[in-house]
Formats: sequence, C-alpha cells, structure tokens
Amino acid sequence: MRIRTTVAAALLLAGATACTGGGAVDGKVSGSTPAPTTAAKALTLGSGRHWKDIDGDGSHIAATTTALTYTQPVKGVHLPDGLADFPHPEWAVLEVRTCADADSTNVIVAQSPWTLRLADGTRVKPLALSGYGVPGPAYPVSGAAVGPGDCLRGKLTFGLARGSRPDRIVYDVERRPAVTWAVPRT
Repeated sequence: MRIRTTVAAALLLAGATACTGGGAVDGKVSGSTPAPTTAAKALTLGSGRHWKDIDGDGSHIAATTTALTYTQPVKGVHLPDGLADFPHPEWAVLEVRTCADADSTNVIVAQSPWTLRLADGTRVKPLALSGYGVPGPAYPVSGAAVGPGDCLRGKLTFGLARGSRPDRIVYDVERRPAVTWAVPRT
C-alpha cells in the first residue's frame, strides 16, 4: 500500500504540472452521437470533448479527449487484491484516447486526471500501473507527450468493490471544468 500511495502522490504532482493555464473549454464534441455542450451533462462513451488551454510556458495546447469503452468485470487481470482499496476487488478497464490538434504544442497525458465516480459521490482512482497483469496497451502512468496532430490511446485499470458499479467516468484536469461520461448499466 505504501508503494501505491507514493505512486499516487507522484502522479498527482505530475498531473498538476502537466497542463496549467487559462482553461477554456470550447464546448465542441466529437463522435457519432451529438452531445450537449454543457459541462454538467454527461457525454456518451465514444464522444470526445475538445478543449484548449495555455501551457505553463505560454504556448497554445488543444486536444480532444475521449472515453471510448468501459468494461466491468474484466477477465484475465492478474493483479494482487491488495492493490485495490477494497477486499476481493472486481477489476474494470477504461479505454481512452487523446488527440492533439495539428496547431497545438505537445499535450502531456497521464492516468491521474481519470477517476470513476460511484453513486454516493466517491471517486476511485486508476491503479496507476502498467505491464504484467494489466490489460494493454496501458495509458501512460506518469505522463507522455502527444505531438501535434497525433493521438494516444490506452487502457486504465481500476479495482472496485465487488457488486459496485460507477455511474460516471470523470476527466478532471486542474483549471478546466471536469468532463464526465455516463457509464452504461451493463
């Protein structure tokens, strides 16, 4: 648990420094299903949210972030139960993609802004692991640069209490409005 806490603290620090600035969300949604432009309304899986910001050095960054798929329970995850915050966890996998605009500077992505929200308001963080036992390709744990016009796609693994299911996927980067996607019931 001490290693997990240390990794989580490092990820929070990396996420806090990855993208800072003005934080305007322009409300554009991509995907085949039109979605509302208000931040409070949850998007459907497969729909993306376009955002733009000013990086710490004053450069323009912009991208579209998308929650693609959510699977629970997941078979074939071979991780010790102690990695989750719950005894005898049920494993879940979220697949996401971030595509940097062609006129953007590098966009830094990591697992730390992503959480699952349960109906009681509790948020569950990803395990922040990659490698053996975790479904791949894994989304970067501590941060990776996505160049202008490029995309990065990967999976995040979560440990949940058996029998629980989140109602929302949350992407929450400091200084920008959080974006949510509805989790299907099945």
